[in-house]
Amino acid sequence: MVNAMIATYRMIILITLVLLCMPTDIFAGHDYLGSDDSKAVAAAQEALDRLGPERGSIAFSGRTVDIIGLQSVTFAGSAVELEEILSDLGARKVGTEILISLSGDVLFDFNKWDIKEEAENELSKLVRAISELNKKNVVIEGHTDSKGSETYNLKLSQKRAEAVKAWFETTGGLVGVTFQTIGYGESKPATSNTNPDGSDNPEGRAQNRRVEIRIR
Repeated sequence: MVNAMIATYRMIILITLVLLCMPTDIFAGHDYLGSDDSKAVAAAQEALDRLGPERGSIAFSGRTVDIIGLQSVTFAGSAVELEEILSDLGARKVGTEILISLSGDVLFDFNKWDIKEEAENELSKLVRAISELNKKNVVIEGHTDSKGSETYNLKLSQKRAEAVKAWFETTGGLVGVTFQTIGYGESKPATSNTNPDGSDNPEGRAQNRRVEIRIR
């Protein structure tokens, strides 16, 4: 739907510019020969050149559209770019929220809460998504696996959530957004930390070490 809207807007702009740029003798003293008319082709090319490299790309502002299965999402900015960002981040619509889950192993070193340099690309995408969605409330939840004590994991998850918030506000430069940070520790696993036979489940533990971003 978004692509169709963009194509329609581009066509309207192109037709308008072609009409404005066409030499008057195309309409007077010259019989228009259809799409192969050399003067019409030249005028159309001139119109495209005036559009510049974006070729009529439309920047939406404050529209409500459907993107990658996220129904009725209000956003401001480039629809196509936002769709790509949300898709890359694995965004999901949960009720009225947009939920994005980031791997704790990507964001942090083992038992640490300092943001890793290689994680900044993903966080930058999130900053762009929050800005484009034009949302003002973001909840940042920290989660761990079950290794270590419940008390330690609770503190670690809280510190990790706060580290992401600090990155958004400083390096990310997000302003006008209200952040809430919550550390859940090991209390809300995404999957089991162990296999059915009781053995350790490393893949499951990796999924449980995460930071979830809820954009409201």
